[in-house]
Amino acid sequence: MKVTFEQLKEQLTRILLARGVQFETANACAEMFASTTEYGVYSHGVNRFPRFIQQLDAGDIIPDAKPVRVASLGAIEQWDAQRAIGNLTARDMMNRATELATEYGIGLVALRNANHWMRGGSYGWQAATKGFIGICWTNSIAAMPPWGAKECRIGTNPLIIAIPGDPITLLDMSMSMFSYGKLEVNRLAGQQLPVEGGFDDEGNLTRDPATIEKNRRILPMGYWKGSGLSIVLDLIATLLSNGSSVAEITQNNSDEYGVSQVFIAIDVDRLIDGPSREAKLKSIMHFITSAECADPNMAIRLPGHELVRKQAENRRNGMTINDSVWEKIKTL
Repeated sequence: MKVTFEQLKEQLTRILLARGVQFETANACAEMFASTTEYGVYSHGVNRFPRFIQQLDAGDIIPDAKPVRVASLGAIEQWDAQRAIGNLTARDMMNRATELATEYGIGLVALRNANHWMRGGSYGWQAATKGFIGICWTNSIAAMPPWGAKECRIGTNPLIIAIPGDPITLLDMSMSMFSYGKLEVNRLAGQQLPVEGGFDDEGNLTRDPATIEKNRRILPMGYWKGSGLSIVLDLIATLLSNGSSVAEITQNNSDEYGVSQVFIAIDVDRLIDGPSREAKLKSIMHFITSAECADPNMAIRLPGHELVRKQAENRRNGMTINDSVWEKIKTL
């Protein structure tokens, strides 16, 4: 199914307005979902929207809520999201981090009681387009077994790092080998994962996304390393925000809401002039991409460098949306 940006945004706005969401909020939220989809991140764009509506209908998301600042320590601020819409709140918190960085050189906003922020890379990209290094992460409900366990006890806790430049370099990664959204994308497409993404019921590594979605034995990125990084990101977000940990979210809530997040912006232009920055970035990228390819049919990847191309293609040709997802959207 080919859908234009405007068609998708119109459908999503309609669904939100039908639920009593104020027009300005509905329009901004729908635009962010459509933009995520246009960048090719279907798993956290259109595919995620029905799940978002489910949480909105359940009262987990409070559309009229507004985040409030609860503590300030110079370049560090602590905010309470009050369970407002996640992507809009995250956008505002990264904006606040860049404002603090403009004043202090670095800004950090720790947020509690938040909702799922959808595509985390959006907020790193947001900082980088303003010339800041952007770093952010979130905890989640327990959705991954720690290394050596069968039961989910840690979050996928995605980490985003963005570096301004031409082009922007953007790392957006879950602490699992694949996000659950990416598992869904592959399952809907009838595809196996390109590498092992979890364990089957017998404890063997598998590339089958449906099996991993069902038993939730998803594989931590880098095995014990991804497991360890997930744990420390949760610890830091919980302490800085004075919010809920993965354990508390899982044990106290009926679903994934009330999460803790961290947004950091660094004013790199105070440390290095623009021409020197670009020259260093280009030198680094050239050194990496000039390496001999292991497979001549597969280019060396640089994180985030393909996003602008994907967006341009989808803007020009329309977004290819799974038929079942589009039918579900139309019935909401």
